[in-house]
Amino acid sequence: MEQRLLAQGAGTNNVINVYPDRVELRTGWRGENVTSLGLKQVASVTLRGLVNCTLTIEVNDGRRLNVQRMALPDARQVKAAIESQKQKAGLYE
Repeated sequence: MEQRLLAQGAGTNNVINVYPDRVELRTGWRGENVTSLGLKQVASVTLRGLVNCTLTIEVNDGRRLNVQRMALPDARQVKAAIESQKQKAGLYE
């Protein structure tokens, strides 16, 4: 069952999709590698930079997933969507 997409952003060979219950990171030239994370697995989301932003998602098991060279509006939209979904679910501090 497909759910509606809340936010989407693209970086260098990466596409990040935010759904109401999960975050998907597609990597590779054609997006053939998919990493799906539940909202409970996402520890924090940070932004760095103004022109070519780096969006960093820290996972509970210690991994850091970086999406580099994103546009600032896309990065802000993805970060806000993840934080609002975590807040709605009661998972955000």
